[in-house]
Amino acid sequence: MRPLPRFRVHRPESLEEALELLATLEKAKPIAGGTDLIPLMREVKVDVKHLIDLSRIEELNFIREEGGYIRIGATTTLSDLVESELIASKAPALWEAAASMGSPQIRNRGTIGGNLCNASPAADLGPPLLALEAEAEIRSLDESRCIPIGEVFAGPKVNSLAEDELLTEVRFKTPPQGAGSAFEKIGRRKAVTLALVNAAAYIEVEDKTCRVARLALGAVADRPMRLGEAEEMLRGKELSEELIEEVSALCSKLVRPIDDIRASAWYRREMSRVLSRRVLLKAWRRCKA
Repeated sequence: MRPLPRFRVHRPESLEEALELLATLEKAKPIAGGTDLIPLMREVKVDVKHLIDLSRIEELNFIREEGGYIRIGATTTLSDLVESELIASKAPALWEAAASMGSPQIRNRGTIGGNLCNASPAADLGPPLLALEAEAEIRSLDESRCIPIGEVFAGPKVNSLAEDELLTEVRFKTPPQGAGSAFEKIGRRKAVTLALVNAAAYIEVEDKTCRVARLALGAVADRPMRLGEAEEMLRGKELSEELIEEVSALCSKLVRPIDDIRASAWYRREMSRVLSRRVLLKAWRRCKA
């Protein structure tokens, strides 16, 4: 196994201290679980001289409902999400995505902020957070800004944060009673695998009519994507299996997959149709439950 390059570790105990280190140190990177960053460092795909360990910063680790929003700190682990009754009951799509990721050891280390900032097109937390219309809080020493979660992804494995910025929080409106959401993915194995395609849906129904519909897919473009045309076909309509079948067929035409060593573009298009149907049906059923 290739050894890690030499680097220094800094362990700030406050967000302010971490942001100051990022602003002043050359070639510094934040690290929480390290499940993505350490392999990249070992393969010399990133040049890092200083690691800013965020694990001691308590203000970045939380899950709570507040002011009509569900708020999640950036260093919240995947295991924390899976163990949260709030996430399981109010945002089952996010719960299912977190539960599907890696092994127990990876879930114990990997964080919501790390998964997003790694910016993989196949990031499993991307589609459910897009479907929930989540936003990310981005902080630097000088300012704080909120951006839609989709804007964190700038391209394959490239995020939109400046070198002195941290993603500190993810939040989305608390889904109302009767809303339904769902997540599904297809990989080469049933566990410990990257998604070949993943999908999430969010639906609100009022008097049998679809009032809100959101659908997002991952691993089918250079970043996780919302399928606006498919969503529009559902809004204002009475849901049926026939309508969902029609919408799912459209989804296979809206995605922009590529051929790579894990799957062909053709297969990803077909699985986009299959998974769109599955998550829409599951989310709809949860609306009726």
